[in-house]
Amino acid sequence: MFATTAQEEVKLAAMQKVWQHRRMGSSSSSIFEDPVEFEDPFTPLPQTTVVTKGRCVSPPPALTCSDGGIEHESLEILQEHVDEPTIEDVTSKEPSSFMLNASTLGDLPACYTIYGLKSYQMPVIGVYNDKRICPGYKYKVLPLPGADCQSYTPPYLFEGRALTLRSIGRGYARRFTFEADKNCLNNNENYFWSDNRPEGFAFELELVSQGDKFTVFDANHEAQGTLEILKVEGPQTEISSEATKDGIKKKAKIHFIGKVELYETGVAKPMPMTGVVISIKRKRVSSAEVTKIINVTFKNHRYYLTPGIQVTRRRVTVRGEDISDIPTKYTMTGLEPYEIPVVGTYVDPRVIPGFHYKVRPNDRKDHLFGGRALKLCSIGMGYAKRLTFTPDSLVEPNNYLWSDNHPDGLGLEPRAVHTGMRFSIMAEDQHLGEATVFRADLPQQEERMEKVMTPSGKYAIVKYIHINVTCHVKLAIIGGKSDDSEYHLMHVYGLAVVRKEPNSNTARVIRVENVGLDSQLNLLFARTHTELTFHPI
Repeated sequence: MFATTAQEEVKLAAMQKVWQHRRMGSSSSSIFEDPVEFEDPFTPLPQTTVVTKGRCVSPPPALTCSDGGIEHESLEILQEHVDEPTIEDVTSKEPSSFMLNASTLGDLPACYTIYGLKSYQMPVIGVYNDKRICPGYKYKVLPLPGADCQSYTPPYLFEGRALTLRSIGRGYARRFTFEADKNCLNNNENYFWSDNRPEGFAFELELVSQGDKFTVFDANHEAQGTLEILKVEGPQTEISSEATKDGIKKKAKIHFIGKVELYETGVAKPMPMTGVVISIKRKRVSSAEVTKIINVTFKNHRYYLTPGIQVTRRRVTVRGEDISDIPTKYTMTGLEPYEIPVVGTYVDPRVIPGFHYKVRPNDRKDHLFGGRALKLCSIGMGYAKRLTFTPDSLVEPNNYLWSDNHPDGLGLEPRAVHTGMRFSIMAEDQHLGEATVFRADLPQQEERMEKVMTPSGKYAIVKYIHINVTCHVKLAIIGGKSDDSEYHLMHVYGLAVVRKEPNSNTARVIRVENVGLDSQLNLLFARTHTELTFHPI
């Protein structure tokens, strides 16, 4: 018997139907039926089915496998292809494994099989040391699981901290030494050998950490604000590593949540971001440093970040129409965060006569008037406002300036507490001692300003200013003698409340609240939930 193909069987079936139709004649056809059209059975058919109109034709017979060798072999091949498991089935049934050959790295011809390695991890096992692992960079080290315990994930070494790799030893088993803990330089226990664990280790690169701060630049290389990393989400995947003339340069892709504070708005807002970190380990430098983070996008604009907050690039934009003045606009660069702007026709509404200020031209570091904090007596009117401070001599007053004297503007720092001021230390109603201000060099920053209605119907102006001063503190000892040896030098932090009454020309400190002492006494008061306040004497 010879095997018949499907096309030949279809042709035979069509010939039989044509022959039966001719025998029955046209009398069997009804006038309500459409005429039947048949194709010539001897013409080659483009398809394996017969197309008819008005009649139902049974499907062609199913393909069968005869004794012919060609069709039988093709069917076996097709059957083997269908029964073959897919890649997903293999990965779901068998644990993922990797074969490592140390000879590819120019080392001993040793082969290892490791399990559970992720795409962002770098393996270390026996004499095999991934070439991307470089001293000077920070890594988190995770012991790899074995073949029999894929579901178990061992804990990270060094309590899960990312430590700087200091050195990689030589020999059959490499010693990996990381940075020592604080006060443990001579007893460093942060190390291990590459063959300590037969299953191997996985290294995870870490270039940036939570709390790192950056300056935001736009495409025109203009500083736009600051950014602080609140949280790093997921691994930091290394995408390239190359040796340059300056050192070893690495790039890694990161996902993080950053708090962005733009100079234009001054509003800090957290938002998710992505970027590419560029870091370099320079020659004769022990640790790598981040040079920039590129391809950072938020608010439909692309920026890049440089490490640290560059105060000299801080920009502040002021508009005269915001204070109902001439509609001018000025942009000042380099103003400190605690300074209040004065430039051209613009005088910030927080600058009020009766309060003390230190004045610094924006184009220099030195303050005017010998660096002293003087009381502002008056603010003139007109295009350029005259700012008059307390004179050194009433006969020849010379402590004054105009708002447009310096094209780059002025920065006025409000001052509440001065050297020599004395305070009484109170814990609720109990008197604890006295404090005398010894040094007040650090900046004092205004938090807010309020207008308070007085019984006379007029408004008093109250400012809340953060202070950080050094004081001589003398504690009161009940039932004992006191002498000069009982004075203690302490740092005092707090929020000074300064008030200017309606009919007064000078603002005065009412109290210093939320006081913190650089002493163990602060811990004692915190445990007893007692709030310290300083009252001027």
